[in-house]
Amino acid sequence: MIPLKQHLVPLTIVTLSLLIISQVLVAPPAAFGLEDKGAATAPMEEADFGNAPEAAALPHAPGPPLTVINGSIGRQPVYTELVSRGVAPSEVLCLARAFEGVFDFRDAKPRDEYQVCLSPQNELQKLTYSTSLVDRYVAVKTADGTFRTYREEIPLEKQIVAKTIVLENSLYHALTGQGEGSRLVSAFADIFSWDIDFYLDPRKGDTIKILFEKEYLGSRFIQYGRILAAQYVSRQRTYSAFYYADGKQGGYYDETGVPLRKLFMRVPVKFGRRTSSFSTRRFHPVTKKYKRHTGIDYGAPRGTPIFATASGVVEFSGWRGGYGKLVIVRHPNGYKTYYGHCNRLVAKKGTRVEQGQTIATVGRTGIATGPHVHYEIRIDNRPVDPNSIKTAKGAPLPGDQLGPFAQVVQDRLLDMGDQLLSQHLPASP
Repeated sequence: MIPLKQHLVPLTIVTLSLLIISQVLVAPPAAFGLEDKGAATAPMEEADFGNAPEAAALPHAPGPPLTVINGSIGRQPVYTELVSRGVAPSEVLCLARAFEGVFDFRDAKPRDEYQVCLSPQNELQKLTYSTSLVDRYVAVKTADGTFRTYREEIPLEKQIVAKTIVLENSLYHALTGQGEGSRLVSAFADIFSWDIDFYLDPRKGDTIKILFEKEYLGSRFIQYGRILAAQYVSRQRTYSAFYYADGKQGGYYDETGVPLRKLFMRVPVKFGRRTSSFSTRRFHPVTKKYKRHTGIDYGAPRGTPIFATASGVVEFSGWRGGYGKLVIVRHPNGYKTYYGHCNRLVAKKGTRVEQGQTIATVGRTGIATGPHVHYEIRIDNRPVDPNSIKTAKGAPLPGDQLGPFAQVVQDRLLDMGDQLLSQHLPASP
């Protein structure tokens, strides 16, 4: 009789051989390196998405290796791209429904990146979709076959920076010439938009002081944070702004706690040039006659956003004679603002618009020699010089907030002063 152990050895070998063959037959080509260069096979918890932080692992226990495919959308729809990578059409439709309220695939851009993780049966287990280094959306398949979706929080390192700059030309050139971006220029202009006309007021020799946040991912600059304190020093006066939040809302205040926000902003466009002022007798460049000019013209490239200088209701949005495409906004106390020669009308008649909201874009419709916006203010339908409008200041901070606010102002000024001083000290030997 043959011993039992001698029967078991060949039986075990045969069983293992059959298992190996069956795995080879059912595994997808990607599991053996036959997928394109964007694919890799790895357990989910080891998958990496570009240089971004590691994606969250699937909630279930580790199973068979997943096929991980990285790619970018290009110019085709998300649906087409994902299906071409092996995701079932029904899975893509489920993803779109699951992402409702989190991300809309219709907002996809050609440079968006994604990572899909497929099971050995070619079923989608996870999708990571990135529209930027800090905007990442994730869908993970759950035990019941549905998808759990969320926006992944990417922690950024925040640095506080101080700069002082003397104007030689414009605000834009002053800040960009120091290596900063246009978004910081825009944010600085927004803070003082109720008091300073950056087309007319700045003069060579004026000084800017600014304390602001810059946010980084590792060593890479990502975006600007908040401007914490800012000053604009001209020959006539010094304008100051300090950000302060009382626990309910935040805003910018002068050094005494009075809000900078007023009824009207000074100008309806950013970073153009004043081409014509309010006048009772101006020579018209088209009609070649002297006539009254009832507003101020600001030249800017075609398509530049025009924003409402004060909150109100759109009374008119359409074509009106020499104004061309015109928007009229009605404000409290008999005020109206006119925005003429527009290219595209954004605000519709009867809708409410907020101060700073885009209502149209710059054009040259109607009687106009070049792209600009004709800005006009009327009181009880009578045109007035926009520069003559002295709007009331808002209510100052309540008494119980003045102490904490004063401490914030002191801390910001000290921080700004310390940084600026250290920048001018000689380096240690």
